[in-house]
Amino acid sequence: MSRRGACCRADELGVRMKRVITIEDLQRKISVEQDEILLAALLSRGVRFAYSCQSGNCGACKCWLVSGEVRELAFSDEALSPGEHEQGLILACRSHVRSDLTISLTASGQRNH
Repeated sequence: MSRRGACCRADELGVRMKRVITIEDLQRKISVEQDEILLAALLSRGVRFAYSCQSGNCGACKCWLVSGEVRELAFSDEALSPGEHEQGLILACRSHVRSDLTISLTASGQRNH
């Protein structure tokens, strides 16, 4: 029997994919749903993390994206400069989790890749 038409990816069927975020600084892993906003995921799982405006204007929630993929919403260049973004910094409040991630919560200073 053909399964034509029974195809779809899990996200097309409304099934939320689970992803793992590894937080280097804390040597901790948390399980989150794909497309969850990174900041909300961290806070709801008890990770202490600085934030303020939650709209991409202040830059308080900068963190390093070490590996993985996020879908970023618009943010202010004053919150995160193009140079910072090129180095691997993201705003947790404007980043939707798209894959398993490794992040570093320490945004100050240079990061060795």
